Amino acid sequence: MALSGRTRLQIINLVLPRLREATVATSSTTVYSTLISTILDEVKAEIEFAHRWRDLRNTYSVTAVSGTTAYTFTDAGPYATILDAWNTTNLNEMKRGNFADFNRKFFGVASVQTGIPTQYLPAGVNSSNDLQVDIWPSPSSTNVLKFNLYVPQLALTSDSTVVTIPNDVLVAGMVARAMAERGDDGDTAARQEAVYQGLLASAIAFEVGHDDSELTWTPE
Repeated sequence: MALSGRTRLQIINLVLPRLREATVATSSTTVYSTLISTILDEVKAEIEFAHRWRDLRNTYSVTAVSGTTAYTFTDAGPYATILDAWNTTNLNEMKRGNFADFNRKFFGVASVQTGIPTQYLPAGVNSSNDLQVDIWPSPSSTNVLKFNLYVPQLALTSDSTVVTIPNDVLVAGMVARAMAERGDDGDTAARQEAVYQGLLASAIAFEVGHDDSELTWTPE
């Protein structure tokens, strides 16, 4: 998409002139640029939740060792989503379990079954706010597991951080949100919101055009 690869500060400075405000040297230079920074975070999260963008996907490798069933995806954050998982030691796709079944397998037995891990289940976040996963059976030997994750970008704490999602969609959404926040004429704000929603829909359609397999349900 257009305007990709901009930093946090560059995006803020694309938004400010559209609101008839001067550009800034840092995101906190003025009270208004600080507000726009907050709006950036809000709209960024909205766009990240609207679609699983391919640029926000990553593969995490987990070395499962004998007797350990819980693992953490370091730096994945709390909103990471497991798309699929593979046991590359045994060349098998792992199936996602469910809470009731895992409760029975871990709490409703005298001892947890051991063997080759074949199932996984997201297990909340740890003290660092990173996603965790449980696997079953409990490994009886070392297994290398590959998890494909959708990982929304962590909070943008630096002006030099490059924003990964489609930047033009983000800019349009920020302008729309800022117009609504400061009470611009209703029609003007509504038109800008329509522009934002149209760009978001087009960007999602563009992504789906590369691979629509996730939109097609195939019975197992």
